[in-house]
Amino acid sequence: MSMFRTIRRHSIPQHLILGFFALLTLYPFFFMLMTSFKDNEQFFTQFWAPTLPLHFENYITVWPSVSRFIGNSLLYSVPTLLLTASLSLLTGYAFARYKFYGREVLFMLMLALLMLPGILTLIPLFIQMRDWKWLDTPQGIIIPWTAFELVFATFIMRVFFEKLPKEVFEAARLDGAGELRLLWSIAVPLALPGLGTIAILNVLFTWNDLIWPLVTLFDTKNYPVAPGVLGFRGQYRTDYGRLFAAYTLASIPLMVMFIVTIRKFIQGLSGGLSI
Repeated sequence: MSMFRTIRRHSIPQHLILGFFALLTLYPFFFMLMTSFKDNEQFFTQFWAPTLPLHFENYITVWPSVSRFIGNSLLYSVPTLLLTASLSLLTGYAFARYKFYGREVLFMLMLALLMLPGILTLIPLFIQMRDWKWLDTPQGIIIPWTAFELVFATFIMRVFFEKLPKEVFEAARLDGAGELRLLWSIAVPLALPGLGTIAILNVLFTWNDLIWPLVTLFDTKNYPVAPGVLGFRGQYRTDYGRLFAAYTLASIPLMVMFIVTIRKFIQGLSGGLSI
């Protein structure tokens, strides 16, 4: 018992430090929720503390616009996620399980694209979308987003597929399984943590991207969440309660997705696979 007490005493400072940083991490979410129930007078007079009365009408006012922006984001983010996951699944599996001439060189050239700042591709990509007449269209958002996310997603899937034991595939081949059966029945179920990681990172990117929708979309009714919420900031006056209510509503889908996929996300980050 004395040993456990000693361990607990030594761990108290660590828990205090971790608790302090946890509060620092969680306070912005509390501040956003707290501010969403204020009017401008409460916002400026009691900036850091909760106030009464609570203004629930902020949510009622912003919901029609925010719901439309959330729907637009889902329209763009879901196809982007499906395309990114399916293409990275195939390319990652090919790089991991097949040996072909120039495989490593090609893979390194793909990874080199990660070092290219996305802002440098803005003008050429805009010109390409204009020439294809894809400006102010869903595909003008979905295809570039997929291209941005595909390289890193391929890297993640290759790492996961390379960690799978070769004996499992050899045993399945002896039982007569073809390549597609190996992919869908063995590789994909074991690589679900990697797909979960890709899903969260992909949706976070598409949900929060601001620059590309502003460049590509001309009709504000087609805006996704990130640029759409900016519309609640006035040129001369901003209703901060309504603005933060819009932020809160826009963050709910991300929170729900993260709660549902948190276990797969942690396994994906740690590279853990249970067979």
